[in-house]
Amino acid sequence: MNKDGKEHIIRIIGAGDYGGENYLFDLQNTTVYGIALTKTEVCILYKTDFHKLLKIDHQVGQNLLKLNAKKSVELERQAQLLSFYRVDVRLVAYLEDLYNINEEENSITLPMSLKDLASYLGTSAESLSRYFKEFETKGWIERHYRKIIIKPAFWEEFK
Repeated sequence: MNKDGKEHIIRIIGAGDYGGENYLFDLQNTTVYGIALTKTEVCILYKTDFHKLLKIDHQVGQNLLKLNAKKSVELERQAQLLSFYRVDVRLVAYLEDLYNINEEENSITLPMSLKDLASYLGTSAESLSRYFKEFETKGWIERHYRKIIIKPAFWEEFK
């Protein structure tokens, strides 16, 4: 959240993910917070317990380092997406990224609402909706709420 109170989505945390690790290392973070979008179970790890665990099992620290490196790569990708001037280019790159990590052939499922995706891509939900409509009209995608079927014309246009 910026000084004006405007929210910007940095990442979506799913099952098995974590956040707030800065406090385990005595680092403050007053501008980042989380909101549960669905029913959520949270596991709290206290700093003293974490430091004890690190002394017992060094693999925990190595795993945390690997996970933090992955988060860093994801944040760099988001910064790259936001650096694209046009919103349509950001949306295409985001859809390509989702497609590349997806297991279903020719379709993807958006992991968040249109409003949240708009925030993630640094635009408005209205603009994003217009681009989705435009992509459908051009025959690049077929959209069913959060499920998007990527048509061959999409790849012909953007690959």
